[in-house]
Amino acid sequence: MKPIDLTQLRRIVGAAVTPGDESQAIVAVCTDTRKMTAQSLFVALRGAHFDGHEFLEQAAVGGAVAALIDRMPATMPGKLRPILVPDARAAMGKLARFVRGQFGGKVIAVAGSNGKTSTKCLIDAVLRTRFCGSVSPRSFNNEIGVPLTIFPADPSQDYLVLELGTNHAGEIGNLALIAAPDIAVITNCAEEHLEGLSDVEGVRRENASVVEGLPPDGLLIANGDDAELVRIISENQNKRALFGFGPSNDLVAQEIDCDQRGTTFELAADGPHAFVPMLGKHTAANALAAIAVGRAMGIADRQIIAGLKTVRGPEMRLQLRKVAEIRVLNDAYNANPPSMRAAIELLASLPTRGRRVAILGDMLELGDHSAAAHARIGRILARDFPPDLLICVGTHAHGIAEAAIAGGFPSKQVVHFSGVAVAGSIASLLIPGDLVLLKASRAIGLEAVEQAITAGRPVLRAAS
Repeated sequence: MKPIDLTQLRRIVGAAVTPGDESQAIVAVCTDTRKMTAQSLFVALRGAHFDGHEFLEQAAVGGAVAALIDRMPATMPGKLRPILVPDARAAMGKLARFVRGQFGGKVIAVAGSNGKTSTKCLIDAVLRTRFCGSVSPRSFNNEIGVPLTIFPADPSQDYLVLELGTNHAGEIGNLALIAAPDIAVITNCAEEHLEGLSDVEGVRRENASVVEGLPPDGLLIANGDDAELVRIISENQNKRALFGFGPSNDLVAQEIDCDQRGTTFELAADGPHAFVPMLGKHTAANALAAIAVGRAMGIADRQIIAGLKTVRGPEMRLQLRKVAEIRVLNDAYNANPPSMRAAIELLASLPTRGRRVAILGDMLELGDHSAAAHARIGRILARDFPPDLLICVGTHAHGIAEAAIAGGFPSKQVVHFSGVAVAGSIASLLIPGDLVLLKASRAIGLEAVEQAITAGRPVLRAAS
């Protein structure tokens, strides 16, 4: 970000302009005193278990010259100028919107229920073939993460790829106004965060609100296989590009082939052949969104396809690794019903010399839909993709086990654990040669099972 003097900063965030020398400038913004740098603005955020106002002294020691606060502390470090606002978090969003205006390149925002982080990585891989830019780290996709991605972006770069997430109505629209994207992507809409969004129609409208930040000449790239989503976005007048597997889309993936190396597909009939080193049929759809972004940025198809080959997928999103003679398909970062089904289907399709083991945990934030959603996964397992062993972890996941057994899956091949505190016990059920899927919402922490396998506790028993 470009330097911003304190007088200008006060005006941007709506704080009272105070007398005195305000020529001091900030060149960075930070919310973590452990990562503070010189000439920074410290944003004193508050959460359920922390209050940044308690760390003002540490911020000053770390190099902060000002603090964005929403309550005046009893004592203020002498070298730290207070910027008092009604809501520090909201004020950080205002500042991020201003800093985004300093950015000279294109901003691409990725929203949707599933595949946001993977699509973000694919877009970055495509754009790097011709341009210089940056992308949000991990899943920095909320009202804190999006500003913290915008602040350090080099304003002279060609592009910035942002991820926009939501768990309640209005969040995507607010983030879109902060990000002000030139190009917006909606990967798909599915059952997720139903506690805050009620139903899938609410999910569609929430993700479609990304257009609130698009300029009149902005481009919306959306999944055209969702007819209801297409109906909703048709209410907006922005330019659109639709992608998917149906023939009516602007970009269509055909002849899709998935194996343990990755995903190959053809771009429409007799079109170019593409390979992405990421697993699952849905990877082809995510790649189409990246192709649409690349074309909009003027990149030739041959360069786009070359870029797709170089992508590195995000952690714990269908990552296939060999651990202690067991192949682990780690998809434990998040889960909702469609992504759970996709992971189970992938487990069933991959070759293995041993057993297929599905270790499935709770899908959270589904509200009143939770019991039905977990039962539906159990029925799908029993009917369409039965593994050799089903291990369910968590309170809600017990519904998966019950529905699977009710659907005819052998009860002797089902085990239920209350949580991952017993990750070692879960790992002890595995044998060399197994292909193991880990899939659950992030809070369940199923990656602990892979860690238990890696640590070798307990020692894996030999196959009988």
